[in-house]
Amino acid sequence: MKISTRLVGLMSLMLASFSTYAATVVVRVGVTVGSDPNNFSPQNVIIRPGDEVRWEWVSGSHPSVADDGVSFAPFNAGENAPATRGPFTALGTITYHCQPHSFQATAGGPWQGMVGSITVSNAPQASLNTKTAGVALDVYPNPSKGLVVVTLNQKVGPEYKLRLTNILGRELRSFALRPDASNTGMPLNLSDLPAGMYFYSLVLNDKVISTKRFVLQN
Repeated sequence: MKISTRLVGLMSLMLASFSTYAATVVVRVGVTVGSDPNNFSPQNVIIRPGDEVRWEWVSGSHPSVADDGVSFAPFNAGENAPATRGPFTALGTITYHCQPHSFQATAGGPWQGMVGSITVSNAPQASLNTKTAGVALDVYPNPSKGLVVVTLNQKVGPEYKLRLTNILGRELRSFALRPDASNTGMPLNLSDLPAGMYFYSLVLNDKVISTKRFVLQN
């Protein structure tokens, strides 16, 4: 009886571990960037082997397919029917495109326009250990017109940085966090950036610890 109980406990722990490692990454379909309403957001995602990708509808009609036509089945994330593909197990990068909103400049060339990519990598990911689990980075006011204050709830070391990206995941700014971020707050001026939605991340030793949304207004 004791052995059976231990086996059941061990299997439960293993199943819990597997569910922890697997993830579903969400890509929003039909996001407006500038005046263009036809975008995937994020455009490029990095996942672990065994993860899935789910495309969720925002606007428009976007029947899409892998560039090679075979990496995954075509999908069309309808308003009431998000599309999920995976789990992805083979390492490498898969590129895909929306058929009505993309083109090839030359026959056989890369697709341009409403395109995206999925990179499957087993590279080590940032982990939340005793040093990072309780770290909280905040930017306020949010929304803001450009003048913000950055705060960190613990003493700042030279390895902490703030990374600002757009909704496509492209890095726009990177700031080393100064000691005043954990004392009085570190002021930043972002008023030269266009109004829109951004994401700010706490980076420790080149690993992203947390990411939050930030809105910049006119």
